[in-house]
Amino acid sequence: MPSGVEDLQILRLIRAFQKITNQDTRRSIVLQAEAALERQQAQQNLPRTER
Repeated sequence: MPSGVEDLQILRLIRAFQKITNQDTRRSIVLQAEAALERQQAQQNLPRTER
């Protein structure tokens, strides 16, 4: 569970994202976040010897 500070950071990111009106920029941000998640999940699935 995120700490209070992390919760505030997430809320700030959400508010900032909501203020972005350019759809291409919003799409780019979402794609970058999804790519970061995929990299994180791939890293977690590596055997311990390869980390």
